[in-house]
Amino acid sequence: MNPSPEAREWGKRQAARSPRWTDEKWNRVAVIFTITLSTQPDPQQEESADRQAPAPVREAA
Repeated sequence: MNPSPEAREWGKRQAARSPRWTDEKWNRVAVIFTITLSTQPDPQQEESADRQAPAPVREAA
């Protein structure tokens, strides 16, 4: 079920009114939570995802 056109427009209006976070604010929050924000993909994370075996698929009885 998709939202109605009216609901989509309402969401767009709400998003336009909301405050925008600056890069500085994102970085301050990252320091507080000791996380790393990056626009570059993490090669180690990609590598570990490649090594994970897919979950076995079970047939319905």
